[in-house]
Amino acid sequence: MTPKNPLIREIESALNSGSSEKRRAILMSVTDLFVMGATRYAEEETRVFDDVIQRLIDRVETAALAVLSARLAPLENAPLGTIQRLARNDAVEVAAPVLNQSVRLSDADLIEIASTKSQGHLTHIARRPRLNTAVTEALVDHGNLDVANEVASNAGAQLSQLTVAKLVLRADGDGRLAESLARRAEISPAMFRRLIAQATDAVRQRMLASAPPHLHAAINKVLSEISAQIARPAQAPRNYAEAQRIVGRFSQDTDLTRMRILEFADAGRVAETIVALSVLSGVPIAHVERLTEEESGFGLMVLCRSIVLDWNTVQSVLTMREGALADACYDELCEQYAELSVASASRLIHFWSGRRGVSEKFRPRPTIKE
Repeated sequence: MTPKNPLIREIESALNSGSSEKRRAILMSVTDLFVMGATRYAEEETRVFDDVIQRLIDRVETAALAVLSARLAPLENAPLGTIQRLARNDAVEVAAPVLNQSVRLSDADLIEIASTKSQGHLTHIARRPRLNTAVTEALVDHGNLDVANEVASNAGAQLSQLTVAKLVLRADGDGRLAESLARRAEISPAMFRRLIAQATDAVRQRMLASAPPHLHAAINKVLSEISAQIARPAQAPRNYAEAQRIVGRFSQDTDLTRMRILEFADAGRVAETIVALSVLSGVPIAHVERLTEEESGFGLMVLCRSIVLDWNTVQSVLTMREGALADACYDELCEQYAELSVASASRLIHFWSGRRGVSEKFRPRPTIKE
Protein backbone atom coordinates (compact mmCIF):
# COMPACT_ATOMS: atom_id res chain seq x y z
CA MET A 1 0.00 0.00 0.00
CA THR A 2 1.34 3.43 -0.93
CA PRO A 3 2.00 5.54 2.21
CA LYS A 4 -0.04 8.68 2.58
CA ASN A 5 1.47 12.05 1.86
CA PRO A 6 2.48 13.60 5.24
CA LEU A 7 0.53 16.75 4.39
CA ILE A 8 -2.62 14.72 3.84
CA ARG A 9 -2.12 13.00 7.22
CA GLU A 10 -1.90 16.43 8.86
CA ILE A 11 -5.09 17.52 7.09
CA GLU A 12 -6.92 14.41 8.22
CA SER A 13 -5.83 15.08 11.79
CA ALA A 14 -7.18 18.64 11.57
CA LEU A 15 -10.46 17.40 10.11
CA ASN A 16 -10.91 14.79 12.83
CA SER A 17 -9.97 16.83 15.87
CA GLY A 18 -9.17 20.42 14.91
CA SER A 19 -11.30 23.51 15.43
CA SER A 20 -12.77 25.56 12.59
CA GLU A 21 -10.05 28.16 13.20
CA LYS A 22 -7.37 25.50 12.80
CA ARG A 23 -8.92 24.20 9.59
CA ARG A 24 -9.07 27.72 8.19
CA ALA A 25 -5.44 28.35 9.19
CA ILE A 26 -4.31 25.14 7.49
CA LEU A 27 -6.29 25.99 4.36
CA MET A 28 -4.67 29.43 4.17
CA SER A 29 -1.21 27.92 4.76
CA VAL A 30 -1.69 25.33 2.03
CA THR A 31 -3.00 28.04 -0.32
CA ASP A 32 0.01 30.25 0.46
CA LEU A 33 2.34 27.36 -0.29
CA PHE A 34 0.66 26.66 -3.61
CA VAL A 35 0.41 30.30 -4.75
CA MET A 36 4.08 31.01 -3.97
CA GLY A 37 5.29 28.09 -6.07
CA ALA A 38 2.47 27.81 -8.60
CA THR A 39 4.65 28.57 -11.62
CA ARG A 40 7.06 25.75 -10.71
CA TYR A 41 4.61 22.96 -9.92
CA ALA A 42 4.09 20.12 -12.35
CA GLU A 43 0.57 18.80 -12.92
CA GLU A 44 1.16 15.86 -10.56
CA GLU A 45 2.19 18.21 -7.74
CA THR A 46 -0.82 20.42 -8.44
CA ARG A 47 -3.08 17.38 -8.07
CA VAL A 48 -1.67 16.78 -4.57
CA PHE A 49 -2.62 20.33 -3.58
CA ASP A 50 -6.01 19.79 -5.22
CA ASP A 51 -6.64 16.72 -3.07
CA VAL A 52 -5.54 18.51 0.09
CA ILE A 53 -7.62 21.66 -0.51
CA GLN A 54 -10.75 19.71 -1.44
CA ARG A 55 -10.51 17.82 1.85
CA LEU A 56 -10.72 21.17 3.63
CA ILE A 57 -13.21 23.25 1.67
CA ASP A 58 -16.25 21.34 2.92
CA ARG A 59 -15.26 22.12 6.50
CA VAL A 60 -14.54 25.85 6.42
CA GLU A 61 -16.86 28.85 6.37
CA THR A 62 -17.96 30.86 3.35
CA ALA A 63 -15.66 33.79 4.09
CA ALA A 64 -12.60 31.53 3.91
CA LEU A 65 -13.79 30.02 0.64
CA ALA A 66 -14.26 33.49 -0.86
CA VAL A 67 -10.63 34.31 0.01
CA LEU A 68 -9.48 30.99 -1.47
CA SER A 69 -11.44 31.66 -4.67
CA ALA A 70 -9.96 35.13 -5.09
CA ARG A 71 -6.41 33.82 -4.65
CA LEU A 72 -6.71 30.86 -7.01
CA ALA A 73 -8.81 32.48 -9.75
CA PRO A 74 -5.93 34.26 -11.58
CA LEU A 75 -3.63 31.20 -11.65
CA GLU A 76 -3.35 29.36 -14.96
CA ASN A 77 -2.54 26.05 -13.24
CA ALA A 78 -4.91 26.38 -10.28
CA PRO A 79 -6.08 23.03 -8.88
CA LEU A 80 -8.78 21.95 -11.33
CA GLY A 81 -11.11 20.11 -8.99
CA THR A 82 -11.00 22.92 -6.47
CA ILE A 83 -11.77 25.53 -9.13
CA GLN A 84 -14.71 23.51 -10.43
CA ARG A 85 -16.16 23.15 -6.94
CA LEU A 86 -15.69 26.82 -6.08
CA ALA A 87 -17.39 27.83 -9.34
CA ARG A 88 -20.46 25.76 -8.42
CA ASN A 89 -20.68 26.99 -4.84
CA ASP A 90 -24.15 28.36 -4.12
CA ALA A 91 -22.66 31.46 -2.48
CA VAL A 92 -22.06 34.00 -5.24
CA GLU A 93 -19.21 35.63 -3.31
CA VAL A 94 -17.36 32.30 -3.41
CA ALA A 95 -18.05 31.49 -7.05
CA ALA A 96 -17.60 35.02 -8.46
CA PRO A 97 -13.77 35.27 -8.67
CA VAL A 98 -13.33 31.99 -10.55
CA LEU A 99 -16.37 32.61 -12.74
CA ASN A 100 -14.94 36.00 -13.67
CA GLN A 101 -11.35 34.94 -14.30
CA SER A 102 -10.31 31.30 -14.11
CA VAL A 103 -9.05 29.84 -17.37
CA ARG A 104 -9.37 26.39 -15.82
CA LEU A 105 -13.12 26.41 -16.40
CA SER A 106 -14.12 24.89 -19.73
CA ASP A 107 -17.02 26.02 -21.90
CA ALA A 108 -18.86 22.91 -20.74
CA ASP A 109 -18.37 23.98 -17.12
CA LEU A 110 -19.66 27.48 -17.83
CA ILE A 111 -22.68 26.25 -19.80
CA GLU A 112 -23.65 23.79 -17.05
CA ILE A 113 -23.35 26.52 -14.38
CA ALA A 114 -25.33 28.96 -16.54
CA SER A 115 -28.10 26.35 -16.80
CA THR A 116 -28.32 25.52 -13.09
CA LYS A 117 -27.11 28.37 -10.89
CA SER A 118 -28.39 31.78 -9.83
CA GLN A 119 -28.58 34.96 -11.88
CA GLY A 120 -25.67 36.26 -9.80
CA HIS A 121 -23.52 33.37 -11.05
CA LEU A 122 -24.57 34.11 -14.64
CA THR A 123 -23.75 37.79 -14.26
CA HIS A 124 -20.17 36.98 -13.27
CA ILE A 125 -19.76 34.53 -16.16
CA ALA A 126 -21.01 37.26 -18.52
CA ARG A 127 -18.18 39.54 -17.33
CA ARG A 128 -15.37 37.17 -18.34
CA PRO A 129 -12.82 38.78 -20.68
CA ARG A 130 -13.57 36.22 -23.40
CA LEU A 131 -16.71 34.19 -24.04
CA ASN A 132 -17.36 31.76 -26.89
CA THR A 133 -20.66 31.64 -28.76
CA ALA A 134 -21.92 28.49 -27.01
CA VAL A 135 -21.50 30.13 -23.60
CA THR A 136 -23.15 33.42 -24.60
CA GLU A 137 -26.10 31.48 -26.01
CA ALA A 138 -26.54 29.67 -22.67
CA LEU A 139 -26.31 32.97 -20.79
CA VAL A 140 -28.94 34.62 -23.00
CA ASP A 141 -31.21 31.56 -22.77
CA HIS A 142 -31.12 31.36 -18.98
CA GLY A 143 -30.25 34.88 -17.90
CA ASN A 144 -32.43 37.80 -16.90
CA LEU A 145 -32.19 41.29 -18.41
CA ASP A 146 -29.16 42.20 -16.28
CA VAL A 147 -27.32 39.16 -17.65
CA ALA A 148 -28.39 39.98 -21.20
CA ASN A 149 -27.08 43.50 -20.80
CA GLU A 150 -23.76 42.23 -19.44
CA VAL A 151 -23.38 39.93 -22.46
CA ALA A 152 -24.30 42.62 -25.00
CA SER A 153 -21.89 45.17 -23.49
CA ASN A 154 -18.96 42.73 -23.21
CA ALA A 155 -16.64 43.36 -26.15
CA GLY A 156 -14.93 40.01 -25.54
CA ALA A 157 -18.18 38.04 -25.84
CA GLN A 158 -18.69 36.33 -29.19
CA LEU A 159 -22.29 36.24 -30.39
CA SER A 160 -23.83 34.01 -33.03
CA GLN A 161 -26.42 35.50 -35.36
CA LEU A 162 -29.12 33.54 -33.54
CA THR A 163 -28.01 34.92 -30.16
CA VAL A 164 -27.99 38.46 -31.58
CA ALA A 165 -31.54 37.94 -32.83
CA LYS A 166 -32.61 36.66 -29.40
CA LEU A 167 -31.09 39.74 -27.76
CA VAL A 168 -32.80 42.07 -30.24
CA LEU A 169 -36.15 40.48 -29.36
CA ARG A 170 -35.38 40.91 -25.66
CA ALA A 171 -34.35 44.54 -26.25
CA ASP A 172 -37.97 45.45 -27.01
CA GLY A 173 -38.70 47.79 -24.12
CA ASP A 174 -35.10 47.87 -22.82
CA GLY A 175 -33.25 50.95 -24.05
CA ARG A 176 -29.93 50.02 -22.43
CA LEU A 177 -29.84 46.67 -24.18
CA ALA A 178 -30.85 48.26 -27.49
CA GLU A 179 -28.00 50.78 -27.28
CA SER A 180 -25.45 48.07 -26.44
CA LEU A 181 -26.61 45.91 -29.35
CA ALA A 182 -26.45 48.84 -31.78
CA ARG A 183 -22.70 48.95 -31.19
CA ARG A 184 -22.12 45.24 -31.83
CA ALA A 185 -20.28 44.37 -35.03
CA GLU A 186 -22.23 41.09 -35.34
CA ILE A 187 -25.66 42.68 -35.77
CA SER A 188 -27.10 42.09 -39.24
CA PRO A 189 -28.83 44.84 -41.24
CA ALA A 190 -32.22 43.19 -40.69
CA MET A 191 -31.73 42.94 -36.92
CA PHE A 192 -30.35 46.49 -36.81
CA ARG A 193 -33.46 47.71 -38.57
CA ARG A 194 -35.70 45.88 -36.12
CA LEU A 195 -33.72 47.24 -33.19
CA ILE A 196 -34.33 50.82 -34.32
CA ALA A 197 -37.96 50.21 -35.26
CA GLN A 198 -38.92 48.89 -31.81
CA ALA A 199 -36.96 51.51 -29.83
CA THR A 200 -38.51 54.63 -28.29
CA ASP A 201 -37.72 58.04 -29.79
CA ALA A 202 -35.37 58.86 -26.91
CA VAL A 203 -33.44 55.60 -27.36
CA ARG A 204 -33.22 56.15 -31.12
CA GLN A 205 -31.67 59.54 -30.60
CA ARG A 206 -29.09 58.12 -28.18
CA MET A 207 -28.33 55.30 -30.62
CA LEU A 208 -27.79 57.87 -33.37
CA ALA A 209 -25.57 59.99 -31.14
CA SER A 210 -23.38 57.06 -30.09
CA ALA A 211 -23.28 55.17 -33.40
CA PRO A 212 -20.15 55.24 -35.59
CA PRO A 213 -20.42 57.78 -38.43
CA HIS A 214 -20.77 55.07 -41.11
CA LEU A 215 -24.06 53.94 -39.51
CA HIS A 216 -25.70 57.37 -39.38
CA ALA A 217 -27.11 57.13 -42.89
CA ALA A 218 -28.61 53.68 -42.23
CA ILE A 219 -30.23 54.84 -38.99
CA ASN A 220 -31.67 57.96 -40.58
CA LYS A 221 -33.06 55.91 -43.46
CA VAL A 222 -34.88 53.57 -41.06
CA LEU A 223 -36.18 56.52 -39.06
CA SER A 224 -37.55 58.09 -42.24
CA GLU A 225 -39.31 54.85 -43.19
CA ILE A 226 -40.78 54.58 -39.69
CA SER A 227 -42.08 58.15 -39.93
CA ALA A 228 -43.69 57.35 -43.29
CA GLN A 229 -45.41 54.29 -41.82
CA ILE A 230 -46.75 56.31 -38.90
CA ALA A 231 -48.15 58.88 -41.33
CA ARG A 232 -50.25 56.24 -43.13
CA PRO A 233 -53.90 55.91 -42.10
CA ALA A 234 -54.19 53.49 -39.21
CA GLN A 235 -55.96 50.23 -39.89
CA ALA A 236 -59.07 49.51 -37.87
CA PRO A 237 -58.33 47.09 -35.03
CA ARG A 238 -59.36 43.50 -35.67
CA ASN A 239 -62.36 42.09 -33.88
CA TYR A 240 -61.33 38.61 -32.74
CA ALA A 241 -64.69 37.53 -31.30
CA GLU A 242 -65.71 35.34 -34.26
CA ALA A 243 -62.20 33.88 -34.59
CA GLN A 244 -62.25 32.98 -30.90
CA ARG A 245 -65.58 31.18 -31.34
CA ILE A 246 -64.26 29.22 -34.32
CA VAL A 247 -61.00 28.19 -32.66
CA GLY A 248 -62.80 27.48 -29.38
CA ARG A 249 -64.63 24.56 -31.02
CA PHE A 250 -61.44 22.50 -31.30
CA SER A 251 -58.87 24.29 -29.13
CA GLN A 252 -58.72 21.43 -26.58
CA ASP A 253 -57.18 19.21 -29.28
CA THR A 254 -53.58 20.38 -29.64
CA ASP A 255 -52.75 18.33 -32.74
CA LEU A 256 -55.91 19.46 -34.53
CA THR A 257 -55.20 23.09 -33.62
CA ARG A 258 -51.75 22.78 -35.18
CA MET A 259 -53.30 21.39 -38.36
CA ARG A 260 -55.87 24.16 -38.49
CA ILE A 261 -53.16 26.82 -38.18
CA LEU A 262 -51.78 25.64 -41.53
CA GLU A 263 -55.25 25.76 -43.08
CA PHE A 264 -55.97 29.23 -41.69
CA ALA A 265 -52.60 30.62 -42.77
CA ASP A 266 -52.86 29.17 -46.29
CA ALA A 267 -56.32 30.73 -46.62
CA GLY A 268 -55.10 34.10 -45.39
CA ARG A 269 -57.40 33.97 -42.34
CA VAL A 270 -55.18 36.11 -40.15
CA ALA A 271 -57.51 36.50 -37.17
CA GLU A 272 -58.08 32.75 -36.80
CA THR A 273 -54.35 32.08 -37.20
CA ILE A 274 -53.48 34.59 -34.48
CA VAL A 275 -56.07 33.21 -32.08
CA ALA A 276 -54.90 29.61 -32.65
CA LEU A 277 -51.27 30.64 -32.08
CA SER A 278 -52.34 32.38 -28.88
CA VAL A 279 -54.23 29.32 -27.65
CA LEU A 280 -51.29 26.95 -28.20
CA SER A 281 -48.61 29.28 -26.82
CA GLY A 282 -50.47 30.91 -23.96
CA VAL A 283 -49.30 34.30 -25.28
CA PRO A 284 -52.01 37.01 -25.32
CA ILE A 285 -53.67 37.73 -28.65
CA ALA A 286 -52.40 41.33 -28.66
CA HIS A 287 -48.81 40.13 -28.30
CA VAL A 288 -49.18 37.56 -31.09
CA GLU A 289 -50.66 40.23 -33.33
CA ARG A 290 -47.65 42.43 -32.73
CA LEU A 291 -45.33 39.60 -33.75
CA THR A 292 -47.23 39.17 -37.02
CA GLU A 293 -46.65 42.85 -37.78
CA GLU A 294 -42.91 43.09 -37.13
CA GLU A 295 -40.83 43.16 -40.27
CA SER A 296 -38.08 40.58 -39.74
CA GLY A 297 -40.39 37.66 -38.91
CA PHE A 298 -37.95 36.43 -36.25
CA GLY A 299 -40.28 36.85 -33.28
CA LEU A 300 -43.12 35.06 -35.06
CA MET A 301 -40.75 32.26 -36.02
CA VAL A 302 -39.71 31.90 -32.35
CA LEU A 303 -43.35 31.71 -31.28
CA CYS A 304 -43.99 28.97 -33.85
CA ARG A 305 -40.93 27.05 -32.66
CA SER A 306 -42.13 27.25 -29.04
CA ILE A 307 -45.32 25.36 -29.97
CA VAL A 308 -43.48 22.85 -32.19
CA LEU A 309 -44.98 23.69 -35.56
CA ASP A 310 -43.36 22.08 -38.59
CA TRP A 311 -41.44 24.36 -40.95
CA ASN A 312 -44.06 24.17 -43.73
CA THR A 313 -46.65 25.58 -41.33
CA VAL A 314 -44.22 28.26 -40.16
CA GLN A 315 -43.63 29.33 -43.76
CA SER A 316 -47.37 29.66 -44.32
CA VAL A 317 -47.72 31.74 -41.14
CA LEU A 318 -44.88 34.02 -42.22
CA THR A 319 -46.30 34.34 -45.75
CA MET A 320 -49.77 35.40 -44.63
CA ARG A 321 -48.39 38.64 -43.17
CA GLU A 322 -48.37 41.93 -45.03
CA GLY A 323 -45.02 42.57 -46.66
CA ALA A 324 -43.30 39.49 -48.10
CA LEU A 325 -39.89 38.44 -46.85
CA ALA A 326 -37.03 38.06 -49.29
CA ASP A 327 -35.95 34.50 -50.10
CA ALA A 328 -32.69 35.08 -48.22
CA CYS A 329 -34.67 36.01 -45.11
CA TYR A 330 -36.71 32.81 -45.34
CA ASP A 331 -33.49 30.81 -45.69
CA GLU A 332 -31.99 32.51 -42.62
CA LEU A 333 -35.14 31.95 -40.57
CA CYS A 334 -35.22 28.31 -41.64
CA GLU A 335 -31.65 27.82 -40.40
CA GLN A 336 -32.43 29.55 -37.13
CA TYR A 337 -35.59 27.47 -36.71
CA ALA A 338 -33.57 24.27 -36.98
CA GLU A 339 -30.93 25.58 -34.58
CA LEU A 340 -33.35 26.93 -31.96
CA SER A 341 -34.46 24.48 -29.28
CA VAL A 342 -38.10 24.38 -28.24
CA ALA A 343 -37.13 25.11 -24.63
CA SER A 344 -35.08 28.13 -25.64
CA ALA A 345 -37.87 29.43 -27.87
CA SER A 346 -40.42 29.04 -25.07
CA ARG A 347 -38.27 30.93 -22.57
CA LEU A 348 -37.55 33.67 -25.07
CA ILE A 349 -41.10 34.28 -26.25
CA HIS A 350 -42.60 34.25 -22.77
CA PHE A 351 -39.90 36.60 -21.52
CA TRP A 352 -40.70 38.95 -24.40
CA SER A 353 -44.42 38.67 -23.78
CA GLY A 354 -43.90 39.48 -20.10
CA ARG A 355 -41.87 42.53 -21.02
CA ARG A 356 -44.62 43.66 -23.38
CA GLY A 357 -47.12 43.41 -20.54
CA VAL A 358 -44.94 45.56 -18.29
CA SER A 359 -43.95 48.22 -20.81
CA GLU A 360 -47.42 48.60 -22.41
CA LYS A 361 -45.60 49.58 -25.64
CA PHE A 362 -48.20 48.16 -27.99
CA ARG A 363 -49.57 49.33 -31.24
CA PRO A 364 -53.38 49.84 -31.12
CA ARG A 365 -54.77 46.85 -29.32
CA PRO A 366 -57.21 44.46 -30.97
CA THR A 367 -60.81 44.40 -29.88
CA ILE A 368 -61.34 41.13 -28.00
CA LYS A 369 -64.85 40.13 -26.99
CA GLU A 370 -65.60 37.22 -24.72
